[in-house]
Amino acid sequence: MLTRKQLPLFGKIKKTVDLSRLQTYCVGHGYTNYDSFTDVQYGKNDKHSAFLQAHSYSKMNFFTEQEEMQQMQGEKYKQLYLTEIDPDKLVSSTEQIAATSNSMFSKNKRRLQTSTNYLPEADEHNYGYRNEHVKDIFEQVIDMFASPVCRVRLAVLMPDFSIKPHVDYDPSYIVRYHIPIITNDRVVFGGKIKEEVSEYTMPADGSIYFFNSGHLHWVGNYGTEPRLHLIVDTNGQQDLELI
Repeated sequence: MLTRKQLPLFGKIKKTVDLSRLQTYCVGHGYTNYDSFTDVQYGKNDKHSAFLQAHSYSKMNFFTEQEEMQQMQGEKYKQLYLTEIDPDKLVSSTEQIAATSNSMFSKNKRRLQTSTNYLPEADEHNYGYRNEHVKDIFEQVIDMFASPVCRVRLAVLMPDFSIKPHVDYDPSYIVRYHIPIITNDRVVFGGKIKEEVSEYTMPADGSIYFFNSGHLHWVGNYGTEPRLHLIVDTNGQQDLELI
């Protein structure tokens, strides 16, 4: 299994999607109505509340805008989940989750099944249970991946908003793919390896982009229109054939 140090920050894989059909489906079925998306506040997201509460440390550190009131946090970065936690894995109480959600150290320990601190709700591998949105083109896209699919969501990044530099998961644990559906050339992804900073754009052209979330990275939408991506996380690297 390749680690973050053995992989680039960004890259396209060999697989592609039918972008025109994906765009038409999203528009025709209301997936560009972002009022139906939920923000990163777990209290507003009953379908994914356990995961978001378990990772509340990350939420507050990655999305907080000092200039805005706290009640507005997350309104400019919103998601609609296509997968959820396997009901059989939802075992911890709210109190158990809250007790282990206040540090990056606990984040890394809670997702490892070999750890005594393992928390199923914090483990991305448990979030591949498909919900009512997975049909038609969404189902076909998900089925394209050879590795087991974990969290899948539509994510909208509003204009004039950026997500702060942060680190998510090493690709040996989760491999993250972005499929741009609606975007603009002023949406910029940034990443840093040691002291070298790189920036990257992901045009909406049917490509599927690998994104190395194990390194420090960030993204900003400096355009005038919302950016909509389908983000697919997998447990495995079978699809990671870069071109």
